[in-house]
Amino acid sequence: FQSALKRSLQMWEEDGKRGIWIHVPSEHSSIIPICVAMGFEFQYAKKGLLVLTKWLPKDSESRLPKGPTHQVGIGAFILHPITGKMLVVQEKSGPASVHKLWKMPTGLTDPGENVEDASAREVKEETGLDATFDRIICIRQAHGGGTFAQSDMFIVCLVKLDSKYIDQLLLSNNNEDGDADEGCNDIVLVPQEEEIADVAWMEIEDYANQDLWTKPPSPLYQEMNMCIKRVADEVKGDKSFRIVAGDDGASGDDRPNGVQDGNNDSIDDAPSSGLRSKLLPLGYRDGSLTLLFSKM
Repeated sequence: FQSALKRSLQMWEEDGKRGIWIHVPSEHSSIIPICVAMGFEFQYAKKGLLVLTKWLPKDSESRLPKGPTHQVGIGAFILHPITGKMLVVQEKSGPASVHKLWKMPTGLTDPGENVEDASAREVKEETGLDATFDRIICIRQAHGGGTFAQSDMFIVCLVKLDSKYIDQLLLSNNNEDGDADEGCNDIVLVPQEEEIADVAWMEIEDYANQDLWTKPPSPLYQEMNMCIKRVADEVKGDKSFRIVAGDDGASGDDRPNGVQDGNNDSIDDAPSSGLRSKLLPLGYRDGSLTLLFSKM
């Protein structure tokens, strides 16, 4: 391999080639020291694969793209259909657990996973609830943190409980009299055994006023929390999210703004905050991609 690579590099340089990539699977990792000795550098790695690169021109800086630069995380903002409280969790370990912080369900997207799917998956994993993505509320970006010093995009999503929970609460309210807060107990919350210490419903103001964000004040989290408050106020009369006064059990077809249960495709042209999503065909070739767009 060493002799063949040496000859190839000489030939590629004579032919005017510039960037050389070598993909090394785990079973051939013994060639890595040879590549490094010949000037190759690590470009990126993932399970079972290391990619090395070499820029051949000696009179210019490498123009090869850098390895993956970002990780993408989501936070899921969910409102209780009766009380308007938000769904929060406490983690068993990690930075948030040190501060006893109540936080919305969060997590990193998996490779190849859309933000919409990740938000619903994290809610299911951490709380046991079925839910669907509605819109992106805000995006926070950071640089140089985390385990690999990558840039980080944290996307806060408004996530809608499955309509079965609203139907369940409507049935419960029709059969029983009681305080509205008791409705919180009608939705069964199942903390993820490995990671989540507790799951609860919390007033948005209490969530926003936790000590970590207020003592001293955090302008970043104050602004993020204002974003979720605005969205909560925007949807408080929307029957696809809330059981509002006088609600007699309207079905998804009767809910305002054309919003159907678990479906973002029928939203009408009414303005709303945040970014909606649509999966659209490319047209000029096979395949579809997700478009995130504003309706303001």
